This record gives sequence, C-alpha cells and structure tokens, in this order.
Amino acid sequence: MKNVLEILKKDRNIQKLSNEEANKLTRECLQTALVYLMSEKPFEKITITELVKRSGVSRQSFYRNYHSKEETLADMCQNVMQSIAESIQESRYADDTYQWYYDLFSQIKENENTIRLLFAANMNQNGFENIVLLFHRVYQASSTEQYYQMLAYEGAVDTVIYNWFAGGMKESVEYMAGLCEQILENIWKLPKMS
Repeated sequence: MKNVLEILKKDRNIQKLSNEEANKLTRECLQTALVYLMSEKPFEKITITELVKRSGVSRQSFYRNYHSKEETLADMCQNVMQSIAESIQESRYADDTYQWYYDLFSQIKENENTIRLLFAANMNQNGFENIVLLFHRVYQASSTEQYYQMLAYEGAVDTVIYNWFAGGMKESVEYMAGLCEQILENIWKLPKMS
C-alpha cells in the first residue's frame, strides 16, 4: 500500500509548500495513517515506526509536530469535534432549532468511524462536550439564571448525543432532531448570538 503522503501529494497535485502548509500536510498524513492503523489493531499496539512508515513522513517530521502518538490522537479528536462544532454555529439556526439538531446528529453520523476509533482509544472520555461547549463561545448569557440554564442545556445535549452514539445510533437523525427539539426546548431558548 502507498503511504498517505504519496496519495495526498498526487491527489492535490502538490509541488512546493510553505513550512506552515508542509506541517499541516504532515499532521494530516499522520492522523490519516493513524486512523488506518487503528482500524487494523488496537491503539496501544501501534508504534511510532509503523505510524511514520504508513504516513510517509520522516520520524523527524513526526517529532517536529507531535511528542507522542497520544498527542496525535488527541489532536485528531480535537479536529473532528471542532469541525462538527464549527459546522453548527451559523446564525440561521437561531430560528430553526430542528435544523440545528438535525445537522448536529448528521455530522456525528458522518464522522462515525473516526469517532468510534477515538472512543476505542479512550480519547473522547468527556463525550461530546467539545461540541456543546461551543455555546459559551457563541452565545452570551445575559443573567445568572440564563447562565445556569445554558449549563443544564449543554449537559443534557452532551448526554443525549453520547448515549445515542454509544447505543449504536439506532434512532434516525430525523427522530433525534425532533425529540431534542421537543424535550430540550423547555430548558433553554438560545439567546441572540454575540
């Protein structure tokens, strides 16, 4: 099998990169290689040697970007959750909570394989709180009461998402969006975006 770097360079027709672009590509190659390796064996059994060989980057490049395979996995986890969080923070959701829930559950379903690997490696022990902590960055509570409502809402959303995911996502995205809109609507109405 070709290494990840060769595949990405060919697919993107890459000739010359800045240092920043090269480091970003290196991290992407390492993370992609780690996903492949984790689908073949437990995370604990993966070595740095296997990771750099599969990724196509040098050992020196690995250590220029990460200190350990755990750090690589943590970065990958953060990237996946951040990507999901960013995709659901548009202002259009302020008046359409069903669509917000629908898009949230859809994003999780689309990233199922990567998220499962992260859970298997115990890298996402806090459930999906990186996604719901987004509320503190996007919305401003205007009172103490609203602040605690926001905390209750975040905890409820995190628990629902985690249990749906851990339970095998048996319920449809549509069902979960409707259910959340119905039961969580009473906890907290989204304030105006800051």
